[in-house]
Amino acid sequence: MDEKTARLIRVENAVSIDKNSQTEFFFEYQKNILLILSEQEMISGTQCQQCIEKLARQIK
Repeated sequence: MDEKTARLIRVENAVSIDKNSQTEFFFEYQKNILLILSEQEMISGTQCQQCIEKLARQIK
C-alpha cells in the first residue's frame, strides 16, 4: 500500500486555542480523541463515557 502524506502550507485567520479562550472547541476536541481511543479499543466504552462526563463537569 502506498503511503500518502499531507503538508500544511498556510494558515489563515489563526486563532489561539486553549481551554480558557475556546472552551467548547477544546471540549469537543478532547471528546473526539476519547471516542477514537474507544473505537480502537484502547479504552473501554465505560471509561470513555466517564472521561467525557468528567470533561463536561470541568467546563461548567
